[in-house]
Amino acid sequence: MQDIKVTNTLTGKKEPLKTVEEGHVKIYACGVTVYDHCHIGHAMQAIYFDMIRNYLQFAGYRVTYVRNYTDVDDKIIKKARELGIPPLELSESIIDSSSKDMAAIGVLPADFEPKVSDCIDDIVAMIETLIEKGFAYATSEGDVYYRVHKKGDYGKLSNRKVDDMRSNTRDLVQGDKEDSLDFALWKHDETEGASWPSPWGLGRPGWHIECSAMSKKFLGDTFDIHGGGRDLVFPHHENEIAQSEAANGSSYCHHWMHSGLLTIDKQKMSKSLGNHILIGDFVKRYPGEVLRLAYLQNHYTSNVDFTESVFNNCLKRLLYYYETLEELDLLGKKVADKGDYLEGHNPTGLINDFHKEMSNDFSSVCALRDLHQAIKKARELKNAKKSPAKAFTAKVYADVFRTLFGVFGLLKEQPQEFIEGLKAKILPQLNLSEDEITQAIARRKEARANKDFSLSDQIRDEMLAKGIEFMDTPEGTKWTIKLGD
Repeated sequence: MQDIKVTNTLTGKKEPLKTVEEGHVKIYACGVTVYDHCHIGHAMQAIYFDMIRNYLQFAGYRVTYVRNYTDVDDKIIKKARELGIPPLELSESIIDSSSKDMAAIGVLPADFEPKVSDCIDDIVAMIETLIEKGFAYATSEGDVYYRVHKKGDYGKLSNRKVDDMRSNTRDLVQGDKEDSLDFALWKHDETEGASWPSPWGLGRPGWHIECSAMSKKFLGDTFDIHGGGRDLVFPHHENEIAQSEAANGSSYCHHWMHSGLLTIDKQKMSKSLGNHILIGDFVKRYPGEVLRLAYLQNHYTSNVDFTESVFNNCLKRLLYYYETLEELDLLGKKVADKGDYLEGHNPTGLINDFHKEMSNDFSSVCALRDLHQAIKKARELKNAKKSPAKAFTAKVYADVFRTLFGVFGLLKEQPQEFIEGLKAKILPQLNLSEDEITQAIARRKEARANKDFSLSDQIRDEMLAKGIEFMDTPEGTKWTIKLGD
């Protein structure tokens, strides 16, 4: 197993990965609130923690990964009322949509994907424990609140002090709350289909207690990594720590890992700004791997800004990688499993370089940079003299690239399938068909046969202006999509 360092929001330091059980990493990441279809912002945390889980497994660790669904929430209830359907019916339909969206961008399911509605008994039990220990109290209205002042180190994750937080709030107490900073563990609610019986009457859980109860159920009192977006540090994750440590009497989580925030053209993604991109709409225009590469070329802790050119550049790189893989497959076809590398090439050496970068806080940026250079190096094989060493080197390159890019969820398709799929998506945007391209190739071939090289060049340049690049090979003219910047 690799020794791994991670950036811990709790300590503000990069530190060695510490696990409760040797060789076993337990991860909990906050999932989506399922009131509407997923947008590409939801994909950010999902892709990063999918990559983290993949690398940990590649590095030799056993991983248990939990990503929840919040299927009980004010927004869900409001949307369900507008649609005239039960809240859980809406939730189930969005969970199904979310699962399809995640699959479309190559995010594998978590080992456990609990829903709040399936964990009500666990949530109620944790709230009862908090009341028994004096960390929570029920009101006459049927609500239950957490006593913030009871937890002496409240604010340790977000580096906030209780007195400062109180001084920045208005001096009022809602209902029977003892303190304006106290937060809800249970809310009195009689909404049909979104409320459950409890010792305090009908109601539903507060947002924060849900994750505390679900992480405990599937990972135990203390686990290794808690993930989410940076926008969840306060109050959500701060409150999770307070609840869980008070109820369980132990440390909640060893490492808090937070991904950055997304903007589109330097602006927050918003329906009102017209830059709200659903995952379902994105994958109609681009392969799902484009979104993965767009995120993973940034470190998971970084803020990310997307523009149309970012997606096009990632598409261009992926096409370059897949075309290289296709060439390597052809060069390494029907080669023995053992052999010598061509002088100047060492494909398996890439694995050590990969571990060096990825074990250092999952540095996908540096690992992808190294792989890009390796792809360029591998393309040199095409011009090398034919030999068994050349063929064997090509085969090993292809195997190593599939393995290492696979950790990022990239190069998962067969090259020809990806290239054909890309053509199917892009040609309509170029107002071209394959028949038109085939006809242009035939006209150019005829012009060259007639030694009319001026016409041949004209046809080539006209197609290039339309986004199609011709490549003359010993097997004839091939074409690819020339993607603009």
